[in-house]
Amino acid sequence: MARSKRSPARLVIALSVAGLLAIFLLYTAVAGNSTPTYKPSELAGKSGKLAITGKVVGPVTGDGHSAGGLRFHLRDVEAANTGKAATVAVVYHGTVPDMFKVGRDVNASGNLQAGSFTATGLTTKCPSKYKS
Repeated sequence: MARSKRSPARLVIALSVAGLLAIFLLYTAVAGNSTPTYKPSELAGKSGKLAITGKVVGPVTGDGHSAGGLRFHLRDVEAANTGKAATVAVVYHGTVPDMFKVGRDVNASGNLQAGSFTATGLTTKCPSKYKS
């Protein structure tokens, strides 16, 4: 029986390519295109693309498809009932989630400039999933 003599270089090249692809996928999943998330009280000195998590405080005006957009304020979730927490004004253009209302915890992603946040994405948190 004759054995074919294959060069081990093919195996080394294939393993090297597979390793590089694995490193690229890991980097993309962990660090690539990630957006930092903040609470409204952590926004001092921040600007640019980011995400905010907070509780909706009123009044809520407009809607996501009007020229002025949906306008509301977000406050830190933990301090939403104290009246002393920092708030941030949010303007959102787009489809408003069904469960959106005053008192609901939301995540908003977008752009912060001059203390005003223009959201491009808005999701609500279902309160029953976060209560024991």
